[in-house]
This record gives sequence, C-alpha cells and structure tokens, in this order.
Amino acid sequence: MNFEDKPFVSVIMGVRYQRQDLALLERSVKSILEQTYIDFEFIIQDDGSCQEAIALLSAMAEQDRRIRLIRGSGKRSLPEKLNECLKFASGDLIARMDDDDISSPERFEKQVVFLKEHPEVSFVGGNIKQMREGKYVGVRRLPEYPKTEDFLFTQPFVHPLLMFWRSALDKVGGYSEKKRHLLCEDYDLLLRLYEKKCYGANLQENLLEYTLPPYGKKNRAYRYCINEALTRWERFKALGLMPKAFFYALKPLVVGLLSPKLKDKWKACRTDKKI
Repeated sequence: MNFEDKPFVSVIMGVRYQRQDLALLERSVKSILEQTYIDFEFIIQDDGSCQEAIALLSAMAEQDRRIRLIRGSGKRSLPEKLNECLKFASGDLIARMDDDDISSPERFEKQVVFLKEHPEVSFVGGNIKQMREGKYVGVRRLPEYPKTEDFLFTQPFVHPLLMFWRSALDKVGGYSEKKRHLLCEDYDLLLRLYEKKCYGANLQENLLEYTLPPYGKKNRAYRYCINEALTRWERFKALGLMPKAFFYALKPLVVGLLSPKLKDKWKACRTDKKI
C-alpha cells in the first residue's frame, strides 16, 4: 500500500495518560499498528500526558508513519480531543480507540467488511472481553442490532470499539463539547445518531479487551451523574421516549449514590463469566 494515498480508515484516540506503568498505552497502540487491515491512519491527540507517555508516543510515531501526533492545541476533555482528531482525519470510516484497551488483530478487517456489506448500518461495534488489573473477569455480550429502547437501562455499545461512517458523524456535527455532556459524550453522540436514523450494530465476536477500573475505586464526582441524567432526559425526549423513560433518565442519580462495592456487584451482573 502507498501511504501517500488517502487511507480508507482513520483511527482517532484522545490521550491524557498519567499512569507510571506505560504497558497499557504501549499495548493499546501496538494493537492498532498490528491490525490485519492496514489501510488506515492513526491520529492521536495527546495533551496532558506524563513525560514518559509523551516520549513513548513520540518514539512509536517515529517508527510508524501511520501515526500522526497532535499536540499543543490545549484540548483537555475527551470530546475536544476527538473533534480535533476529526479535523485531521481523511478516511471514509472513523474508528475509535482508547489508550488502555486492546483491539483484536482482525477487528478492523471484520468491521470494514461488515459496513461495506450492510450499507443500512452507520456504525458497528462488537462484544468485549473485560479486564481488571490485568486479569480477565468475563465477557460482555451486546445486542446485535440495538433498538432505541436498548439505550434506556444502559449503553448498548462500547465506545472505543466503534467504527463509524464519516458521513454519519458529519451529519450530527461530531461530539458535543458542552459541559453538561462531559463523561457521557458517547451516550449523547449515539442517541443523536439514532435521532437522525443512523443506526448501529454489534458483531457477535469479542473484538476488544476492555479495561475496567480497580475494585472499590472511588465513585466519579456526582456532577457527572447529573450530566448523564440531563443527557438522558434531553435525548430521550428528542427521541419521543418520554414520559415512559422518566425513571430511566433518573437512573444515574440513583446509581451515583451507591457505594463502590455495591456498584461493582451491579456491574458484575452484566458480565458473562464464560470467556
């Protein structure tokens, strides 16, 4: 392949890596570079990372010209970083990736084939293997063709595993950078896509090793639970799901009050222990 040509897939990653252990970051980037599908560019917006992570990404970019680092823009939040990546992306397809997850080698190949064969689908994800502190804890299986109602209780897609048609993202203007959508920008994006009749699917294969936080990790600030409740209310109303979705919109406010231990037990209920 001639990398001077316009790639078909643009991979976007927003990074603010602060861990002392760089293993996850390195494995994450390598899992993209080692894809069986090679017609892609890898755009990484890296502001706010520790010096060790900055050096690692710089070294990897020097070794593989598919990586394009964007720095110095002052972008701090994930939606800002991803929108900045989209400004430089040239592919017809946009693939997401996070800096602590691991994509399976055939992820892109399978997602590209699926989207080409199913033009009625605007984006595609898949199932995930869940990892916690370096160990597998189970598999999360997601609905193959999620309906609007599948968003009521929980998110029926895994954001870092998604691949979108660029035209669909353009139709909704990319990610919201509003403060009330912070830490639920993926929920907001996908529901806005559904509002525009841009529907998604999940391949029924495990295509990503997804990193969960350690057991007993302190709850996120309650203001982000309020953000999710406001986002749910706004989007459910736009989709015509109110008033039946009233209690689902308020769910984050209740879950945010649970202790970390109870929250871990609740999340475990959604995990298939068979790997």
